[in-house]
Amino acid sequence: MFFTAAALLSSLSACVTSQDGRQGGSAWRAPTESRQLASLESLVVDPRSSRHDSRTAAPANPVSTTELEPGQWKAVLVSGSRAIPAHDAAVLDLGHRLRTRGVVHVATALTGSAGDFDASRAGIHRALSWLGHEQGACLFFATGHGNVAGLRLDADRGNRTLTPGELDRLLDKHCGDRPTVAIISDCDAGVFLDSRMRQPNRVLIAASAKGRNSYGAKMGERHVNFDRCLMGAIDAGAATWREAFERALPCVREREVWLGVRASEPQAYFGAAVANLAIPGATRFTAQMR
Repeated sequence: MFFTAAALLSSLSACVTSQDGRQGGSAWRAPTESRQLASLESLVVDPRSSRHDSRTAAPANPVSTTELEPGQWKAVLVSGSRAIPAHDAAVLDLGHRLRTRGVVHVATALTGSAGDFDASRAGIHRALSWLGHEQGACLFFATGHGNVAGLRLDADRGNRTLTPGELDRLLDKHCGDRPTVAIISDCDAGVFLDSRMRQPNRVLIAASAKGRNSYGAKMGERHVNFDRCLMGAIDAGAATWREAFERALPCVREREVWLGVRASEPQAYFGAAVANLAIPGATRFTAQMR
């Protein structure tokens, strides 16, 4: 019983209270109803849809994207919170996975320990600038605490929230129309799937829907729940970002059912130009597994 309670408390440490207080104590209450995991199709936004808030099926035959060479990718990996070591660990471990797969241009921006840059707005901007503007593809990964306003950056002073609008401008400036993957792992992460962020060259993956909590780690686990499941899907051989997201869903829900908490409902958007964008080094990695 003590272990279960301690694990639950640790798992509920992945969020911060929203500025208007609506994510207070009642947000942590386990649901009384039984919810089934939504299908992937209901979580993928059709880029051709004109409705800002629709969550409809992706095109039946999405435009395929040739796998880019790992050396063509640049990645900025951000840990926004110093509250628990799991956020820094996810950044460091994902960076290691990318380098192992041949991605050379990887920059880490950490809050709880020393990275290539600090995880402030200025640090993230410097990281993206440092990686250059050459052709290829961009990966932006951020894990930490968040609310309906955006991602919290503990390393910043004053306004510590990175908003969807700010991230959209950063990606526009440093990635342009190149294939771009943005992964946000925090509570209310679905706010980053708004109409500004949804572009045909972008893959957007959110650990939770707007208004939902994303849960932390059990005692002794290295990563928070969504990060653990997404990296597990990549390690298991997912070839595309779509496949990694799809494989992560039942893993996320399994832990939430065990905890008895309200479903986080991870969400994703796959732009028409990158609907089947391959994870860096996927072909070589899969061949090594066989």
